[in-house]
This record gives sequence, C-alpha cells and structure tokens, in this order.
Amino acid sequence: MSRPPLVLAARTAVVTGAASGIGRALALAAGARGMHVAICDIAAAPLEETARLIRDAGGQAAATVVDVSDAAAVAAFAESTRAQLPPIALLFANAGVLRQGSVIDMSLTDWRLLFDVNVLGVVGLLAAFVKPLIAAEEPAQIVITGSTGAMLSPPNLIAYCATKHALWPVAEGLRADLEAQGAPIGVSFLMPGAVATRIFDAADPDRPAPSDSIEPSAVAEMVFDALDRDPPFILTHPAYVERFADRFAGVIDKLRG
Repeated sequence: MSRPPLVLAARTAVVTGAASGIGRALALAAGARGMHVAICDIAAAPLEETARLIRDAGGQAAATVVDVSDAAAVAAFAESTRAQLPPIALLFANAGVLRQGSVIDMSLTDWRLLFDVNVLGVVGLLAAFVKPLIAAEEPAQIVITGSTGAMLSPPNLIAYCATKHALWPVAEGLRADLEAQGAPIGVSFLMPGAVATRIFDAADPDRPAPSDSIEPSAVAEMVFDALDRDPPFILTHPAYVERFADRFAGVIDKLRG
C-alpha cells in the first residue's frame, strides 16, 4: 500500500452521480461510517431522496444539483464543499450515462454526451478537487467508476465501453502522478460487472437483469472493504479476469501476426 491509513469518521466523502445506483449506495455507505457526505447529480428529486436516506440513518448529507459536464458548476461544487464541510477523505468520480448503438449508427449527439459526462466529467472533477487534496497533505482515496467494459468491446455498447476504457489510463496515470509527488492519496479504478441499477433505462428500459447481477449496496461494501489496501483496481465480478486474459491474449496474438 502506497497511501497511509485512512481516517473516515468526521471527514467528507464526495460522490457524483449519487441520485441512484452505485452512487447512492456509496453515499449511504459513507454516511453509515460517520462521514459527512457531499453528493451531486443532475436529477434533483432522486438526489434529495439520497440525502434524506443518509440523514434518516443518522448521517449528514449536503446535496447539490450539478451537471458534471459543466466544468464551472463542478468547480463551484468543489469550492462550496471545501468551504462548508470537513476535510475530504474520499472522492468518488461515479457519474455516468449509457447509450446503445453500433459505431456507425449511434448519433454524434449521443457520442458527445457519453464522452462529456463519462470522461470529461471525471477529468473536470479531478481538476477541481485533486490539487486542494494534495495541498491538504492528508490521506485520501479517489475512486473512479469504470466498468468491466473498459477491457471488452461488446456489440452495441462500443461508445460506452470506449469512455470507460478512456478512464483506465486516467486512473493509472493519476495514481502514478500522485505516487511520484509523494502525495498521501490513493487512486482506485472501480470495475463493476452487472449491477442492478437504472443505467440502461434510457437505452433499453425492457432489458432483463443479467443472471450475475448484484445489488449496488454489494458494490459499495466491496469498495469500502478494499479501501485499506489502496488497490489500483476494484473488480466486482472476479470471473471476468479469465475473460480479460482471453481478450488480451487474442490481441497479443494478432500483434505478433
């Protein structure tokens, strides 16, 4: 472990995309551990429901409606969080959207949406939060929500997987940069497999849940259980390792001709 031990109680966890799914589960898990939770999402009513659930469980939550593709809004959210809440220990770059379609059939509008939210939204969040985290010189952990799709190319999910693949080097590069600076900040790339969330609602509302689907709360517990180790990757479905191995072995074979 390259990062010193974390103290979570009475410190702040920041969670984007916290109105539902994995983001809500991460926020609830943080609140249950005595953290102040700064949550944001573009969906106001469900976001406030997340805040209510945290408070009803005895936690403390501050909810802000933010479009993560709006860099100025993210910067304002970061500034208000630092000014109003205790020092940040956890930063969850979790907000994401999904659209389906082949490379040639998906509209450019949807391509831009996916990259604006899933990639530039994360980069903007890091730009707003990481330098102050370094200056604070306190142990912290950044968790970037990717996907098992970061290492695969399933049909009709190419654009989504392309955005999640882009986050892989972002997470690795940020981790390397922080280690080189001696900053006490870890970075983990969260790779969920099938999770029972609503991320497919806009693209395929009638899609049946995969047989290996798990609950968002299970993902959150995996994440918090892993934090002490500062792992570079957090994989929710270990069976994917063999799929990744086959995938990359095939690529290497093709490169060798």
